[in-house]
Amino acid sequence: MLRRAMIGAWVLAASAVPIGSASAQTKPTPAAPAPAAPLDAAFEAAKAAAAAMGAEDFASIQQDLIWTGDLNSLPSGEMGKRSYEAIRAFQKRIKAKETGIFTPPQRITLAQHAAKFTARYGFTTITERGITLGYPAKLTTERTEGKNGPHFATPKNDTKGNDVTLDILAIPAEKESFEALFTRLKTERPGRKVTYSLLRPDFLVVAGSNDGKSFYLRFVKTDTDSRGFALGWDPALSPGFDRVSIAMASSMKLADGGKPAAVAPPIFKPADKPAPPPEPPKPTGPPVPLPSGASTATKTGPGTLVSPNGDILTYAGLVAGCETVTLQGGAPAKVVAGDLGNDVALVRANLAPGPAPLAWRQPALAQGDAVALLSGSAPVATTITALVGSNDDSRRVSLATGAPGALIDKDGALAGLAAANGDPTALKGLFVTAFLRASGVTPPERGGDPSKATVTLTCTPKP
Repeated sequence: MLRRAMIGAWVLAASAVPIGSASAQTKPTPAAPAPAAPLDAAFEAAKAAAAAMGAEDFASIQQDLIWTGDLNSLPSGEMGKRSYEAIRAFQKRIKAKETGIFTPPQRITLAQHAAKFTARYGFTTITERGITLGYPAKLTTERTEGKNGPHFATPKNDTKGNDVTLDILAIPAEKESFEALFTRLKTERPGRKVTYSLLRPDFLVVAGSNDGKSFYLRFVKTDTDSRGFALGWDPALSPGFDRVSIAMASSMKLADGGKPAAVAPPIFKPADKPAPPPEPPKPTGPPVPLPSGASTATKTGPGTLVSPNGDILTYAGLVAGCETVTLQGGAPAKVVAGDLGNDVALVRANLAPGPAPLAWRQPALAQGDAVALLSGSAPVATTITALVGSNDDSRRVSLATGAPGALIDKDGALAGLAAANGDPTALKGLFVTAFLRASGVTPPERGGDPSKATVTLTCTPKP
């Protein structure tokens, strides 16, 4: 209903429905089973086509979709919702039918588009320090030798505004353990902000900004060392250059037959006696601490349902200093995570049964895209005017209109989070969904009505 209205007219009024309340004038009726979405059949057909193609051939398609900027994940060789939406986004851009299945001519067109970017950056395969990977050779032509591996950089006399650095490293385990390396790399300091970090038994990833430069680090663990790369670039090169880090990560492999460190499965032994009950966790304070000197007055603001498990996207400034907040109607909710630097937070509540959450947009936003702000009682129409906001912050977009609220695309899917202070800027949808995934949030299979996905949150910080 509203989804169709948004496509035709963004100013259609959308009455918010408070959580936990029901209309006093209408008697609730049993919900009818939701009809199967036609999209499901199309997705299953695309999955079957990808499986028939084979994992290696489909992985090459995913690699090209990374280069065209349509896919923001590593190639798996398997069709998932991200890959399906990426193919449809590319088909839409070349004005083809959005089936999620490439025809042979479309596959050639995709390869041609991807080749433009690999040629632009001179993406070349290199083997150093026990790893083989692709790297932007055209932009990093100056090489010097470091203690743990070679350092590549853009020449200082470059006149095109490029500023890219690359270190290929092998750090001996006796010098620094894999876990200690991760702890060091994810540590923030003045001028260094970590926006994403992931540790697995055999690899790690850390990304963020350091003294005004964006960076992406990926290492694998072997029995003798930690091998990987550190890529840094000027945010002014984004968003086009951002895909290089993903392409490098997907191309990286151990050279000379090397293997990742063996990860032993846990060994379970019967206990001689029952283990003592664990000690209750010590209070750690609110997930988003109240900044020094900030007001402890009660704050009220909007939140948006983003998962079927009662996950609510909101602003870190709204829930700072609170471990729990109150929904309209009095229901309690728990503050789960937050990032004051980017003013984004996650709240979780028991809303069953409740309104359906927003779907998540997969393709990256483009300049000129029509979007809307879920602010107040009606969506506010606006457009993306730039992909890089003020201060060269590559995680933001500029908007034609400023208002606080979730950013949604023409299909009613979550596309970002507009600034809480009303500035005409918003966090990119890919950054927001990365924050949600890192907080353990699972996207819904099918999106609901955006007008019913908005809730009101009230936070009373502790003095």
